[in-house]
Amino acid sequence: MFRTHLRFAILFLAVMSAIGAVCQTSFKVVPPGNVIAGRNFSLTFRLSNGQANAPKPPELQGCDLLYGPSVSTMSSSQYINGQMSSSTSVDYTYMYRATTPGKVTVPEVTVNSGGINLTSNSVTFEILPPDRQVQSQSQQGQQNPQVSAVDPSTHRPGNVSPNDLFVRVSFSKTHAMEQEAVMATIKVYTKYSITSFLVTQQPLFDGFLSEELPVDLEVNLENYNGQNYNTAVLKRLLLYPQKSGKLTVNSGKYDITIQQFELVNMGFFTTQRPIERQLTTESNMASIEISPLPEPKPAGFDGAVGRFTVSTDLQPELLRTNEAALYTYTIKGTGNIRYLKQPEIKFPASIDRYTPKTDIDARIVGANTTGTYKVDYTIVPQEAGKVVIPGTPFVYYDLDKKEYVTLDTESYELNVAKGSSTSSVVEQREIDKTMHDILHIKPSAGDRRQKEVSYIFHNGLYWLTFLIAIAILVCIAIIYRRRLKFNADIKGKKHARANRVVSKRLKAARAFMNSHENEKFYAELAKAMWGYISDKLSIAPSQLIRDNIASQLENYGAGQDTATQVLNVLDECEMARFTPNHSDQEVAKLYDEAVSAIRSLEDVKK
Repeated sequence: MFRTHLRFAILFLAVMSAIGAVCQTSFKVVPPGNVIAGRNFSLTFRLSNGQANAPKPPELQGCDLLYGPSVSTMSSSQYINGQMSSSTSVDYTYMYRATTPGKVTVPEVTVNSGGINLTSNSVTFEILPPDRQVQSQSQQGQQNPQVSAVDPSTHRPGNVSPNDLFVRVSFSKTHAMEQEAVMATIKVYTKYSITSFLVTQQPLFDGFLSEELPVDLEVNLENYNGQNYNTAVLKRLLLYPQKSGKLTVNSGKYDITIQQFELVNMGFFTTQRPIERQLTTESNMASIEISPLPEPKPAGFDGAVGRFTVSTDLQPELLRTNEAALYTYTIKGTGNIRYLKQPEIKFPASIDRYTPKTDIDARIVGANTTGTYKVDYTIVPQEAGKVVIPGTPFVYYDLDKKEYVTLDTESYELNVAKGSSTSSVVEQREIDKTMHDILHIKPSAGDRRQKEVSYIFHNGLYWLTFLIAIAILVCIAIIYRRRLKFNADIKGKKHARANRVVSKRLKAARAFMNSHENEKFYAELAKAMWGYISDKLSIAPSQLIRDNIASQLENYGAGQDTATQVLNVLDECEMARFTPNHSDQEVAKLYDEAVSAIRSLEDVKK
């Protein structure tokens, strides 16, 4: 009998294990990622916890099948808390060659495992065009080999072109409205392997309310400006512009360590040895045009932009005096819901209102925010009778309809009943005549105090002290106003310090020039010129772009020659970041030109 039960138990466990294996059987395709035209790539189908014949290789547009499938099997077992579990997987790999650039869709593929048809998922990847051939000349007149993102043999030691490694800031849109959601992405593009990446200065998104989104540091292959790069998203933000006009994001700074390879002759063969090179780069200055919301703005509009619905609720509906109730105002929708303002509810004077409580439940969906904005108002009626809580309309700007939308809410006409709580009013009682220990207030003391006060006001010393105090206050007010006016003249202060700061930096640049440290010379001279232009022309650092400087120089009264000279110095300093090798004569000439440009600008009569 015992053996029969044991066999039955073993058989039952075997059946349950088989059923469990069937339930966990899956068949899927492993995404190949982006590939470059002219290169081979593998496409793998993975069958987990099952057995099946190899699937038929799918036909992929723009790809040629080379061979396959190659089959590999993997199994694993684990023993946890006295229970053993195992899993197996079979990979069917096909080798293709990418021929035509474009998007490729891997169709669904079906296999039969144990009498059950399993269908793989459909995935999409992209075939990128080959790198556009770019010929560059070195100083010796030899042609430098083009660097490839997927070929480490091209990563030879030497200077790194700014086209082979850069950080780019981009917006999801080129134009948006005030308070309209805009996605900003900071992405690194590189053809080299990066071993260290340090952010020394983040780009500043002035004029926006920003919310940073989580990112996965996954490396993808991407074609940009005819070149293929390994890319990774460093930062992604959801922005809501707070003002109209052209908003510009300033440059960020990054210290990067890359890996290059040098050839090492081992006698009978040659191998490669990795070496590290440290670089400093800056991101671009990205701009976006923001349009203002249409005028006139309707009454009750507080900056809500998107698409919303609104509702109200009152609990309990039967109100009693001196008993609390809860009035809830709920806004649902998509848009700048995190930054909405509390609606002003006009409760009757007979109802006391306490500080409202705001609860925001929002999440990022795509490139916008969706959720609920709820405000709870705790109210306490103080008088019995009929009261009306009027509806409070919610006004927002609909981006799809391009117009303002007003949503009305329900008004509540209520009968407030008398509550069980007693009033806090205390009745006055007459003093019992038998209570001899309680005395009435005597009016004679007040008369004496009045006489004393009158005597003080009739004293001449009192009025003299009063006039002196007023004179002192007037002097303090005059001095304070002058101080405020001086501190408010930011433009004048910047003009005053412009020469002092640029002289100090030019002195430092000259020291680097004399010591033949050209790279530091160009960096210090660039700081001197940018800082001088910013202070002299009262241009914010975020607006220091070439076209804006040229326009401001013209408004300042500088002649065409002076403006050209200033812009030439700025251009030379910018180009020197990528071609730092210059002769001492070129360095000295640029220094003299910078000094001459500053003197010419100082001679402009305002």
